[in-house]
Amino acid sequence: MFGYIKPFKPELKVKEFDTYQAVYCGLCHQLGEAFGPFAKLTLSYDFTFLAMAALGLREEFGGFCKARCMANPLKKKTCAVPCGDLSFAASCAMILFYHKLRDNIEDTHTPKKLLYYLILPFASSARKKAVKRFPEVDGIFSKMMEEQFALEAAKTPSIDRAAEPTASAMSKMLQLIAADDTQKRILERFGYLVGRWVYIMDALDDLESDRESGGYNPFLLRLGESSPTEEQLKELREYGRGVLNVTVAELGVTYELLDWKRYKSILDNIIYLGLPNSAAEVICQKGKRKNPPDVDGSPDEENVTGRQ
Repeated sequence: MFGYIKPFKPELKVKEFDTYQAVYCGLCHQLGEAFGPFAKLTLSYDFTFLAMAALGLREEFGGFCKARCMANPLKKKTCAVPCGDLSFAASCAMILFYHKLRDNIEDTHTPKKLLYYLILPFASSARKKAVKRFPEVDGIFSKMMEEQFALEAAKTPSIDRAAEPTASAMSKMLQLIAADDTQKRILERFGYLVGRWVYIMDALDDLESDRESGGYNPFLLRLGESSPTEEQLKELREYGRGVLNVTVAELGVTYELLDWKRYKSILDNIIYLGLPNSAAEVICQKGKRKNPPDVDGSPDEENVTGRQ
C-alpha cells in the first residue's frame, strides 16, 4: 500500500505509541521470518494498520515478546507475538508488492526498469509463499490491478470510478478478517472507504509528478489540459480535500459500528487525527514520506507526526 494510514504521535500516550510500535515490529519480524530479510523493506504503516485492526477485533490475543532487531541486534525490542493476523498482514503486503512491481515494470520506460526486473525474482518467490497461505488475497489484488489498468488505459476522468478497484479490493480484503456475518457487513463498507481514501490520497500526492510525466491521474483529467498551472493544481488539491473529508466522515461513522476488543484509543488516533494529518501533509505538499523505518527499525518520529 502507500504509507498514509499512520497515527499522529503528538496525541498518543507513551504506552499507546509503545503498543503501536510493538505491532509494527511484530509485523516486521513476521515479514522476515516468512519471506526473508529483504521482505522487511516492504514494511509500511498501512499494513501495520491492517494488522492492528485484525488484532483489535479478535477475542483472543497472544501478547508481546522480546526479539532482536536486524537494524539494532544488540538491543531487544518489544514485538507482538507471531500469529495468524500478523501472517495475514505480511502475506497481503508481499502479494501487493509483487503486483505493484509488475505494474511498475509495465509503466516504466527508464533505466529504473532494470532495477524492477532484478527485484522481480524475490517478489515472485515471496508471492508464491503468500499465495499458499491466502490464495484469495492474490485473486483480489490481481483483479484490482486488471481493473485499474483498464481504467487508466481508457483515461477515465471520474474520480469515483478510478478509485473503485482499490476501494473494492480493500473491502474484500478486510472482510477476510471478520469473525461473523455482522462484522463482515460492517468491514465491507469500512474497507471500501479506507481503499477509496487511500487511492484519492495517492492521486493527490502524485499530481506534480503525473503532470510532468504525463501519467494517468483522474484529478488532472478534470481540467482537460495537458499542462495545468500551479494555481490550477492548488484548486485541484482543495477539491480533493473536500472529497477526502466526505470519505473520512463516513469512514468514522462505519468505524464506530465495530466492536473493538483492544487498541481502540490508538485506532481512534489514526482515524480521527492521523488521516486528517496525512491529508493536510499532502494537500500542503510538505513532501512524501512513505517509507517509515528509521535506523533502529522502529517508526520514525518525523514520519509518524508528519512534521518537518
